[in-house]
Amino acid sequence: MSDQDVHPSKYGEMRSKFKYYIDLYNALYQLKTEKEEELNNIYKKIQTELIDSNQLPAENIISDILNIIPYNNRYTKSYLSLAKFICDDYHIQEVKNVNRVSNFLFYKEYGIKLDKSANFKAINSENLDVLTEDTIYRAIMYNDIERFIAFTEREGFHLSKNLKSDLYINNNSGYSLLELCCYYGAVDCFKYLRTKFFLRCNILLRNDSRMSSAFIFRRKSRDH
Repeated sequence: MSDQDVHPSKYGEMRSKFKYYIDLYNALYQLKTEKEEELNNIYKKIQTELIDSNQLPAENIISDILNIIPYNNRYTKSYLSLAKFICDDYHIQEVKNVNRVSNFLFYKEYGIKLDKSANFKAINSENLDVLTEDTIYRAIMYNDIERFIAFTEREGFHLSKNLKSDLYINNNSGYSLLELCCYYGAVDCFKYLRTKFFLRCNILLRNDSRMSSAFIFRRKSRDH
């Protein structure tokens, strides 16, 4: 059935019926807090509106929460905490279909391997520390323009070097600094890169006819 086959009134009816579900998952995907009180409030809503009301099994919600991390990894600790709340209150020891890296991060934080089938040996744990250590990537994550500028002025800084880390989705080719600025919404760092290094941003149309915003950069020749 296509979207055109769904009558607007039926769509509105369904949206109204599952508003609690939609609102909660929107809140999870758009999570922007590390405060314990705010996380507790989110968890209470998950408890009452999803788990205790038998709308979704606790295991499914844990899997969903951990699988969001690659899309919003600035708040990894918050997602791990929410998953741990559920594990503790509902005595969950095993969850299937968990993102491998998120599963590893949960194990690293709490000593619990939720998805027992995961192979941690295939994970490069070193490239998971790029956001916890003093790196240019952490500066971008927090839009810390002073630290960011300091990194760009260091000897050996390479603008064209891409970050390859299992923390991100579709990581095969890595992410440029501009792309990371877009991922984190680091406006100040983004503007600095474009101004300082004469970067150009283009919108590309992929071969499959789906519009995708891709940020391509290059130094403009001073001869032109």
